[in-house]
Parts: sequence; structure tokens; C-alpha cells
Amino acid sequence: MAIPVIMPKVDMVMETGTLVEWLKKEGEYVKKGEPLFIIMTDKANMEIQAPASGILTGIRAKPNQVVPVTEVIAYLVEPGETLPSPLEEGVSAIQAEATSIPTERSDTAGGEKVRATPAARRLAAELGIDLHLVQGTGPDGRIQKEDVLTYQERQQAVQEERVTGVTLQERPKPRIVFPTARRKGVVPLTGPRKIIAERMSYSAFTAPHIVLTLSVNMRESARLYERLSEPIRLRTGLRLSYTAIFARAVAAVLPHHPLLNASLTNDEIILWEDVDLGIATAVEDYLVVPVIRQAQNKNLEQIVIELNDLVERARGKRLTPSEMSGSTFTISNLGMFGIEEFQAIINPPETAILAVGKITEAPVGIEGRIELCPMIRLTLSADHRVVDGVAAGRFLTELKEVLETPYLLI
Repeated sequence: MAIPVIMPKVDMVMETGTLVEWLKKEGEYVKKGEPLFIIMTDKANMEIQAPASGILTGIRAKPNQVVPVTEVIAYLVEPGETLPSPLEEGVSAIQAEATSIPTERSDTAGGEKVRATPAARRLAAELGIDLHLVQGTGPDGRIQKEDVLTYQERQQAVQEERVTGVTLQERPKPRIVFPTARRKGVVPLTGPRKIIAERMSYSAFTAPHIVLTLSVNMRESARLYERLSEPIRLRTGLRLSYTAIFARAVAAVLPHHPLLNASLTNDEIILWEDVDLGIATAVEDYLVVPVIRQAQNKNLEQIVIELNDLVERARGKRLTPSEMSGSTFTISNLGMFGIEEFQAIINPPETAILAVGKITEAPVGIEGRIELCPMIRLTLSADHRVVDGVAAGRFLTELKEVLETPYLLI
């Protein structure tokens, strides 16, 4: 029997996937579990394994083509076997979709127990979520903590639609008059750009942002940078960056301000024990957010090593979805682009994001005299439903103190 190859649904909110590359050719024999093709989803490239052994035939999706999830894109057949008829094909597609989308069943239905990490099980129990309804993105479909959070986020959106009685698609849109200028081209809103648009719109229109900015004298942090750059290069072979210093400082300060390392869900605020620190990273024409797990337990050298590895693999599109999701707080640094100050949109389901600008020399009054000092502007955007201005201000004030006297960070 011909086995359909479908565009997989690797998370609960995924509706389409982009085929990046076929790793096997039409007519080539493939063994079950071998890498068969690569897709791009949630800003990552992911290898998809063959669901069965057979000859690859009937390829329907081309590289860079956007395909709805569960749609048949090829078949695996035995030698001498032909492609199914349209009727048989419809049945095969339905069967494939049924195996792709999780359904509610008992923990041992079909003799198969739900595969999940201990952290995912604990979080699901806290949130009252049935793990059978969660799609896992870990190895062999194992459910991870971030998969539970993704599912919870989707359920919140569904609940909001039920309360208002209006879906996002049904909400009235203003009449927009487009320019009459000549068109240079059209860029489809698909793949990573679509995901970013959806997440940022959700954040901007559901989380009331409170925005606070202060200036920090970076003189001592700059001295720290100069003194540690060469020792760290000799020990690790890597370059120290100011982003790593900011990451170390935030990871040290954030545990003292639990409401900023939190997530809002239904009628509860979840306070996270770990600082899973997201670092916004430019990849071509969009951003990804690789995550430094348990950053509060890592010293500056460890953060330099992990940050360099994550950023390098992010730019090579080699991060897995689990490595760029599930952060509890995000840093976005645009100082290297000359941006002096900006406001960042919160990365849901986080409570806050820190925007870091460029270090510039500015006159500062010190003990009755004026000096030129390396100054930087830090802007915190926080969810006003979770935290108030005073609490957010305390975090920024402590972060300022640490960056102005940074030697305890090492």
C-alpha cells in the first residue's frame, strides 16, 4: 500500500509549512527514519524523517513552496506499486491527518503512553492541561515545556474568541486606500514573517504595554569589557560582547523581581524559577529568539560560549524550535546598528522585554564637574496586567546599579 508523505504539523498553531529541500530524489529508495526533506516552521529549518520505507514518488511540493499542514506532498511505494487513485488518495490523506493531529484519549490508548519531559508534565498538571491534546516538538515527538505553553497560548486565543463572539478574521477592518505608485514587486506574508506578524499583533493588542527608560553610565562595564576580552578569548576562542554582559546582568537581577520573570495565563500569574533568557537575533530579514536556559546559574564565560553557539546556529538556520521558544524574558540589542533608543514589543507569553541602545558619549555631572561618559539607554516594556510601574522601575534601577558596578558579575 502506498504510504502518503504529508506536511507535518509540528505545533498546535501551525497551519502551513515551507518546503525547503528534498533530501531524496524522485524514484530513490528510502528507509524508514531516514531524513527525507527539510521544512521551515517557526523560523527554524527542521529535518523530517521518512514515515516508512519505500520508493519516493509522486512529489508534489517544490522547494520554497508553502504547503498546508497534513497535505500530501509525495508517496512512498513498494517496487512495482502504483500511485493510488483519487478516491484512495483521499482516504490516505484523511488517515495521515488523523495520525498527525493529537486527539483526546487515555494515557495508554492504543498501547502508547504520552511521551513528555518531567518539566512538561509538571507544568501541564499546574495548568490543568491534558497532555494528549499537546503536540510535541522534541525528539520522536516528545512533549516539552514550551509545547505546553504553546498549547496554552492557543487556548487563550480560542477562549477570547468565545467571550467576544468575534474571531480575528471577522473583526471589521478599516477601509485602506492603497498608493497608486508603480509596483516594484510583492513579498508574500508567509513563513517566519507571518509568524512574527501574528505574534507581535497578538502581543500589542492583548498586553497593555508600560514603557520605562533610563540612562546608564557604562564606564565601569566598558572597563570590564576591555579587561576580560583577551582572557575570555584565550580561554574560549570566542569574542566577548556587550550583549553577553547584559545577559549576565539581567540573569543576576531578574530573580529579585519575580513578576518580570512570569507569564499570565487565564486568572493566574505563573512565576518562573528559572531565567530562560531569550536573545533577539537578526537572521536575514527577520528575527529569531534563541534561548539561554537557566541563565541565572551561568557565569559570564559560560554565557559567552552558549550565546556564540546559539547565534551562530541561528544565522545558519540550524536551531530547533525548542531552542528558540519558551523564554521567560527577552533582551533585544540594536546598539550595533547605531540605534540609540527604542521600544520593543513583548514576546508572548513573557511579561517583559528589555531594549538596549547604542553606547554614546554624553556629558554627565560627576561631583560638581562635567565629564564625557559612555552612556546607554535601556528601555523596559512590561505587561501592565502583571506588573506596575513601580515594580518595573525597581528592576531597571537595580540593573543600572549592577551595570555601573559590574565586577560582582564575574
